[in-house]
Amino acid sequence: MLSRRSIDMMLDLIENRVACMQVVDREDHRQLAILTQARRELLAIRTQAPRGSGASVPAAAAVAAAAAATAGAIAAHSAALS
Repeated sequence: MLSRRSIDMMLDLIENRVACMQVVDREDHRQLAILTQARRELLAIRTQAPRGSGASVPAAAAVAAAAAATAGAIAAHSAALS
């Protein structure tokens, strides 16, 4: 299970990483796209978790949703760069 607190921590880490990035090549663009999609997914998951210290969402469902969305984002981004 992922707690709301853990999701918030991951969102902070992603936002910090994006803020520090210097995008200079295709790999950097790819990483930025992945981080942006991961942020969207975590925000969506966070809305599913009710507020409260014990609130959590099933980790397997969260990971499956994140993997599917990230794969789609990578494919779309790769196609756009081609």
